Amino acid sequence: MAFAQSVEDDLRLETETTDDEVVLPPPPPISQSRITIGDDSEEPVRRRRSTVDPYAPIGIPAGAFRLYPTLEIGSVVSSNVRRVPTGAQADGAIRLRPSLRIESDWVRHSLTGSASFEAEQFVYNKDIKTLAGGIKGALRLDIRHTTRADLDASYSATSTELGSSQLPATATGARLDHVIATNAAVTHDFGGLEGRLRLGVSRNTFGDVDLTGGGTEDNSDRNYTQLTLAARAALRTDTILQPFAELAYEPRLHDKSSDRNGIKRNSQGVRLTAGVSIADDPVWSGDVAASLELRDYSDDSLSTAIGPGVVANVTWRPTDLTRFEFNAGANLSETVAAGVSATKNWSLGAIVTHSLRENIDVNAGVRSAFEQSAGETNITTTGTLGLNWTLHPNLVLGTSYELTAFNSATAGGDYTDHRLLTSIILRR
Repeated sequence: MAFAQSVEDDLRLETETTDDEVVLPPPPPISQSRITIGDDSEEPVRRRRSTVDPYAPIGIPAGAFRLYPTLEIGSVVSSNVRRVPTGAQADGAIRLRPSLRIESDWVRHSLTGSASFEAEQFVYNKDIKTLAGGIKGALRLDIRHTTRADLDASYSATSTELGSSQLPATATGARLDHVIATNAAVTHDFGGLEGRLRLGVSRNTFGDVDLTGGGTEDNSDRNYTQLTLAARAALRTDTILQPFAELAYEPRLHDKSSDRNGIKRNSQGVRLTAGVSIADDPVWSGDVAASLELRDYSDDSLSTAIGPGVVANVTWRPTDLTRFEFNAGANLSETVAAGVSATKNWSLGAIVTHSLRENIDVNAGVRSAFEQSAGETNITTTGTLGLNWTLHPNLVLGTSYELTAFNSATAGGDYTDHRLLTSIILRR
């Protein structure tokens, strides 16, 4: 996994006067202390960090684009490599993560893209390896002053690791899943009201899993295609809080008419989201909303799944040196468990990053994920503590400690895993 690279610092006092009036400076806020040296008639000068990061990578110019390549080489030491309740084994792994980011330098429109790949191979447990990666691109076309079009496409491959409730207890390795998605959206400003219409499609496939004894779990009955038609409206107010609401229709069509248990898994889904976005504020940014997802299935034996939750991605910058990030999510995911409509997922996390110096950042975070299926809930909590030292815009050293605790709904299924990660990041 990659480490946080830097602290991003994304700050007016207007005074109008005439020749015949004198404007006195406002008194200092009560909450701020006043420090004076000698003549106390002068206010102290408060310095702010420069908004230009001297340690940020400069990239490589390529015509109307700029490329930002990165290569991360690291190691992992795990106390419970198979993430089992008993008989934990320690092992170490080598991790390799190359990536590339591209940004356009156009006067109008915008094109961005990124690609990354991550491989992790343990030394003694050679059957345990992690593969992940993806590529995505986004194009913004400024059609008119009040109208724009957004197009994006992406591919991602992720590994569902050992210890996950989605894998059978007899699994010997991770499951590799793939998602291909594309979206097209048109946004128009009606004056005080912004409307957005989006059409998307995603293809989801699930890899097979090797089992002890030489068998294989065939997951082809999980594969499905999801269509999305979404309409969003947002109010443009004079305050930093901008209310919005979105309604989306999301049908899912499976490759196979029935799963391994003879159940028809095709479904019709509707998602309603309502909340606020935070705009034009140097301290707070992001959005938070309540969401409600409903999914009705073709098979009469499956009841309609209802998934309420909170979706949030909020950043708080109380000072130039400190940044807090809060996130939350909720969704209904597919399952092949007999008699179960869907798995309900909720997540909640927070991470704080503080700059000890201009080129040294420390971070600490915690994240909890809840999976509810058939009335039982599994909880995975992950805590992290890390440090990044930027020696040069092209060289970063990182280290972190990670604790994963799994609280299983099944008796005797709990486990913990301690991991120490180190890395050298070369970038341009």
